[in-house]
Amino acid sequence: MGDTATLVSVVIPNWNGIRFLERCLEAIYSQTYPHVEVIFVDNGSDDESVPFVKSRFPEIRILGLPRNLGFAPAINRGIADANGAFILTLNNDTEMAAGCVAALVEALSRNTQVGSCAPKIVGFESPQVIVNVGIESPEFKPADRGFGELDSGQYDEPAEIFGVNAGAGLYRKKMLDDVGLFDEDFESYYEDVDLAWRARLAGWGCLYVPQAICRHEFGGTSKARPFYTEYHIFKNIIWVHVKDLPLRYFREKIATLLKQEIVFWLDHIRRWDTKWLRMKAHTYIKLPKMCLKRRRIMRSRRIDDREFEKWYRPGAP
Repeated sequence: MGDTATLVSVVIPNWNGIRFLERCLEAIYSQTYPHVEVIFVDNGSDDESVPFVKSRFPEIRILGLPRNLGFAPAINRGIADANGAFILTLNNDTEMAAGCVAALVEALSRNTQVGSCAPKIVGFESPQVIVNVGIESPEFKPADRGFGELDSGQYDEPAEIFGVNAGAGLYRKKMLDDVGLFDEDFESYYEDVDLAWRARLAGWGCLYVPQAICRHEFGGTSKARPFYTEYHIFKNIIWVHVKDLPLRYFREKIATLLKQEIVFWLDHIRRWDTKWLRMKAHTYIKLPKMCLKRRRIMRSRRIDDREFEKWYRPGAP
């Protein structure tokens, strides 16, 4: 194990992911960094995930949830049970190279104002193809940085980036205590973008660490639930704007956001697509709650507009 000053708590959410677990967990126990604890949060799986972990990796701490609550609630349960000064969030469909954790820990330990670090995540079947090297959010349009590019060395240097993809990222517990955990209302998708914006607004930095390599079977855990994925993406992108966009910039976006909503309603009312209408109802019902969260975020904002623009409009003078 190790003392709490150097301990990394690896939090893995799981839902019916037994086919991924052996390679993911074996990779954790093959790390060159020795001070690791593993917290496995099962989201009400009905496959053999939990019995497999109990028998194959008895040292792992298992937290069982009664049903699939989504990524954010599962990760938060794990963080609440963690002992480490650093929290590594990790999808079950990943496989870290042996030096991944050590490289991330070194980067975070050397930079006290940095709240999170991102590895180089590449495809599992095609490791020459980049899945992401962190995330970016220009004009509040979240994207995986480098997604789909052939790895020809263009991301071989460390860099300050906007934020971490929570599928594989190291967070400083002190930063999470400062800005809060993942927003459980988001459930899944863009919860890491929301956390990245809250961290940025509070003055925390983020680093990309190319020496830390992680392979990822992209979409491995979400391919079976396409509507679930789209439901939460379309809902959460509205909430990110409401929560995290300073007023000056939000005013600029209102017309675009309203136009998008009108187009959506005209299209789906015509088809009377009730499942999508339920999504919109869910989105609107919680808008007052998002506004209250926004008030808290903006009151604790520690960066000026010039620093905000650096990530909102990259390259702007």
